[in-house]
Amino acid sequence: MSLTTEDRLVAHELLARLDHAVDAQDWDRYLSYFAPEARMEPGFAPPVEGLASIREFLVATEGGTRGKRHIASNVILDEEGDRVIATSYLLVVEREDLPKVVATARITDTLVRRDGTFKVLHHRVEVDPGMFKAFQTTQS
Repeated sequence: MSLTTEDRLVAHELLARLDHAVDAQDWDRYLSYFAPEARMEPGFAPPVEGLASIREFLVATEGGTRGKRHIASNVILDEEGDRVIATSYLLVVEREDLPKVVATARITDTLVRRDGTFKVLHHRVEVDPGMFKAFQTTQS
């Protein structure tokens, strides 16, 4: 598969749509971008597999996403056979209280083409080490 310019635009928009859905806590819309057999590695909790398990995880942790703005940037797309590996940086900022950075991470999404569009097969979050240090500081 050779990525066309249109493929690249669609993949970039998919990453943006994922973040918009998280900000709205619209889990139906968020999960509509995933393949049924998807796997999520949140980076701060054990991996979850399948849409039902991912939904349970999202609902259980939605307090951590409420009132936040998720911003994907520095997107790089690489082809690996019939898959696209989308690597991006994630910046999470507070939007209902004083604006401040509340998390940073590196995201790797494995995308597959299903029914003429890209779906997320594997969503991996690598939380930046400094975020764990910041969390420990606030818990002391």
